[in-house]
Amino acid sequence: MRFWWIFLLYAVPASAQNRELIPNGGFEDENICTEYSRNCAPAAWIASSLRANYYFYDSLWSHEGTHFVGLIAGSIVRPGMRNFIRTQLRCRLKEGKEYLLEFYVRANNPILDSIAIYFSYDDFLFNRRPFSDIHPQLWAKNGMDSNKHDPAKWQRVRLNYLATGDEQFICIGNFRRTDQPGIRHTEFEHYYYFFVDDVSLIPEDPHELLCSEWKQNEQDIYAVHERHQMLESKIFYYRHDPPTPPRMDQTINQTIDSFTVPDLFFSSGSFQLDRKAGALLDSFCLRAAPLQIDSLIVEGHTDSVGKLQNNMVLSSNRARTVADFLERKISIGPDKTIIRYYASARPIASNGTEEGRRKNRRVEIYLYSHH
Repeated sequence: MRFWWIFLLYAVPASAQNRELIPNGGFEDENICTEYSRNCAPAAWIASSLRANYYFYDSLWSHEGTHFVGLIAGSIVRPGMRNFIRTQLRCRLKEGKEYLLEFYVRANNPILDSIAIYFSYDDFLFNRRPFSDIHPQLWAKNGMDSNKHDPAKWQRVRLNYLATGDEQFICIGNFRRTDQPGIRHTEFEHYYYFFVDDVSLIPEDPHELLCSEWKQNEQDIYAVHERHQMLESKIFYYRHDPPTPPRMDQTINQTIDSFTVPDLFFSSGSFQLDRKAGALLDSFCLRAAPLQIDSLIVEGHTDSVGKLQNNMVLSSNRARTVADFLERKISIGPDKTIIRYYASARPIASNGTEEGRRKNRRVEIYLYSHH
């Protein structure tokens, strides 16, 4: 029970955790189309053609959850037939930054080496060029865990992408210019498919976060409900007169300022700060005042002497006292302060000596900001 308590308190701040650029990457959220009022497509994602069903509900065949996507890779009677799927990113990518793209693919035919990823500033749906004239930046075959074809298994793909700074959309599909020869096994009528699940795109830099408007961007992406004939009419119209793509803000870089309040700035066995601590924390606040703050984390720690329950209370009270002091001095939103308390669970020195125990009795401050 004690270890479970400590585990619950070890939470990652939302601002540091929320770095996923792909909305609905697992395809679990369903879009309710306006024409038929039914869930026939994944929210946030739109396929370029609705000639065949591409949204599947099957917990036994999905990689995770209950949903996945199947896309037309070709046809045995219609040369050049393809189906692509695309979504808008939560934020525009940052020039010169690297991103880790990960997704899972599966196919009954050996066609996975033809699957590619295309990043763009404008919407692939309204592109007037044939897909054969488009040059995707990444190919799945370069990031697969294995080159062995197994129709019953999902293949993980991991690829690194260096951004130019204009990327706002991502598209996945079979970009092979010619059809795969020798295929006779099809999944639907004369079409053969490949399947996709659990798409993720995150910055390689752990200090790079989503733009401040990402929630509104995602709401706007989810609010696009045209499917079926309404979607085909929209695509037909905008291919003749493409709309101006939305100009989203780029991801932001985050910096961390850290500071440790040692035990000697508290009254013995108490959570009350003494006068010297006020001057120390004032200097930290002056340095932090001009920053654009994403979150504040304050962690309380004790040594291993005494009962765990008492040390938990002490580490919690000390962290709360320091956080209250900082919130009075720095402009921090009420939902941006995170308090953690670990008692003796995270020592930085041996508890076998007085010097080590003194180092372990501390409050650590982490101030996350962006520029």
